[in-house]
Amino acid sequence: MTRPDPVGLLDPATRAWLTRHALPGARLHEVNPLPGGFTNDMALLTAQPADAPGAERYVLRRYRPSGSRVPRNTCAVEVAVLDRAAASTVPVTTVVAADPHGRATGRPTLLYRFVDGTPLSRVLADGPVSGEARALGRAVGAVLARIGRVRLPRPGAFGDSSLVPAPDATAPLGDLPGFVDRCLAASAADGPLSGADAAALRDLARRGPRALAAVAGERSLVHCDFNPKNVLVQRRGGQWAVAAVLDWELAFSGSPLFDVGNMLRFAHEYPPAFTAGFVEGFRDGNGRLPVDWLRLSRTLDLFALADILTAPPDPAYFARARAALCRSAADRH
Repeated sequence: MTRPDPVGLLDPATRAWLTRHALPGARLHEVNPLPGGFTNDMALLTAQPADAPGAERYVLRRYRPSGSRVPRNTCAVEVAVLDRAAASTVPVTTVVAADPHGRATGRPTLLYRFVDGTPLSRVLADGPVSGEARALGRAVGAVLARIGRVRLPRPGAFGDSSLVPAPDATAPLGDLPGFVDRCLAASAADGPLSGADAAALRDLARRGPRALAAVAGERSLVHCDFNPKNVLVQRRGGQWAVAAVLDWELAFSGSPLFDVGNMLRFAHEYPPAFTAGFVEGFRDGNGRLPVDWLRLSRTLDLFALADILTAPPDPAYFARARAALCRSAADRH
């Protein structure tokens, strides 16, 4: 079998940056595109550093200009978030090098070490037995509580790598009814969302102001895309553990309930023991859950749900999101 040619998959500027700056003197063996990068280009890089006895694996992340409705962090901010999370013992990938402004490569670029693990989404799809599902949920909930213990000066979006939101900054997710209206206005007329679904989405969004008022002033680190595809797990001593939380480009300062809602968006598809364990692990890690946490977290997750429903990545994911919408609408009545 012929190995992929790294020269054919990397432009000369990126290749030069890798071998001269990021991994000086390294020999590049393979570069293969990675699936799942909806907004950025991802590649698995196998290389042998000059001072290493064998080949090692890395992930190359190249940022594309984003026209998404939800603000995305720059490469420089994401590096700072990863550093801050790692300092607080949150399991994240290790940054090897970054070209945050694309001065060397032509595009903002990040290189980090590959982490062995299985996406939590795959483990849940395989249907773990009750005992294992509960332990898995506890491990994930405990990590989310650890993320929530990272406190920031004030709530809001990260304007730069200092991770200090401006005094007048607001969370990137603010006016929920207005956000839903903008999503619906921008959606294709022939899109899959029906008029009844749009009405249900608007009706649920009316909870937004009350939910946002309930979490106003909270200033924890929020991942904002904390779902099973972004959580890698692995076996350690016969037990499940979180190996890494991936993809921090949406992170901001606010309430952990955004992440609770994100993780439990498709809870009806998971073993009930996983959800119970997740809540236990979060609480045991000193994660705060108010009395009406389930309603609040579902409401806050409507930001993501509205974005998915009006610009779905594929029909299968749209169907899952629509089922979540229908469940939330049914629970309201």
